[in-house]
Amino acid sequence: MRKIMGTVAILLFICFLVQSNFLKYADAKPYSEHSTAAKTGLVTGSVFSSAVYVPFKLAYAVLGGITSGLTYGVTLGKEAEAANNIAVSSFYGDWYIHPDILTGEETLYFSGPKNTSR
Repeated sequence: MRKIMGTVAILLFICFLVQSNFLKYADAKPYSEHSTAAKTGLVTGSVFSSAVYVPFKLAYAVLGGITSGLTYGVTLGKEAEAANNIAVSSFYGDWYIHPDILTGEETLYFSGPKNTSR
């Protein structure tokens, strides 16, 4: 089982390197313009890449929430705007990888907006 997982990991890494080399030359279409088979592949890629991405985003959001709460508590509410900026930056952003992100039509935003002041 370990040998199979190691082989799959190496194969996925090689595929990533190959596709990243050709990415700048690709004339990608949006998700809606692909064939059914291509859409199936994009959704599969989206599910698998999201399975890796979501735990990191969740950890970032939890740590951002803790940091925001500590900022608010330690400053006794005087730095509420800073605490809000930390919370918004960590909670917002993309929580999963959409197929249009894989085609290059959209950009992946790990964190939310930096400045939330009004």
